[in-house]
Amino acid sequence: MYELFLTALVEDADFKAACSVLSGLCGMAPWESVTRVLYFQGPPKPSGISNHSSLEKPFRKDTAYLLKELHQSLSRQSFIIQARYEILKDRDMGPTAAPADLDSTPGMLRWTDFPDPPHGRPNITQRKKIEVWEQKKIPTLLSDNSYTFKTENLEEIYRFYRDDIEYCLFRQYFVRPIDDYMPLEHRNTQPSPPHSTLPAWESLVPVDSQDRWILMVKAHVVQDNKPDEIRKAQDQLLSIRGELDGVFDFRAIDRKVHDTRVAQQQQGVQVLPQKVTLGKV
Repeated sequence: MYELFLTALVEDADFKAACSVLSGLCGMAPWESVTRVLYFQGPPKPSGISNHSSLEKPFRKDTAYLLKELHQSLSRQSFIIQARYEILKDRDMGPTAAPADLDSTPGMLRWTDFPDPPHGRPNITQRKKIEVWEQKKIPTLLSDNSYTFKTENLEEIYRFYRDDIEYCLFRQYFVRPIDDYMPLEHRNTQPSPPHSTLPAWESLVPVDSQDRWILMVKAHVVQDNKPDEIRKAQDQLLSIRGELDGVFDFRAIDRKVHDTRVAQQQQGVQVLPQKVTLGKV
């Protein structure tokens, strides 16, 4: 699948107004949800995801196809990928919440590729995406394939739909100590496993210090090998950008913001010392 989207920032003070605009545009109240997002880092040398022994079988036809496609993509390059779980604030958070067993909870496995160069359309980000839905034992699956748990956060999401276009307002929250969000290679200790319990919603700290929301206007192309369908989706998004001109400030986003690739381990390369002392000639 190919995902194409526009991006705008929305100040917290403007959130209700933004929801009103999108509700009127789409003719619906927002679909509200909270998602727990776990990030897993692939090994330095890509090896794909071929060990499926932990997953329930038999696979559905679409699941088998998606797992095969995911394995092919992750065999060429190692990435940070996501395990995503829908949660409820009053049931799954706070001191009275029951401990979560993520292996027994159905979740979604998501991978996104490094976005394409803009090609004259700097306001549109486009990338390949694979989502495997309703899977149990995702953490075990990833561990079995040498993926390391990195960190986690929560996303508060408000979605609107008009035809086949998704309008998504979201913001992210820290749920772990700030040191747990440092790159793995800069830590003194290995990351602790995912928490069995989550803090109370009211105690969360936003990832963005200005507490802004991100608006993404998304179009999807199921068969990404059809350039005409991708151009059609691009035209749709550009039309929406014009329609909402003066309401939302859609910005050109450097594609490196969405880069989840893991640096590959190069074989047979000699590491030179950082300092070299030269003798007298």
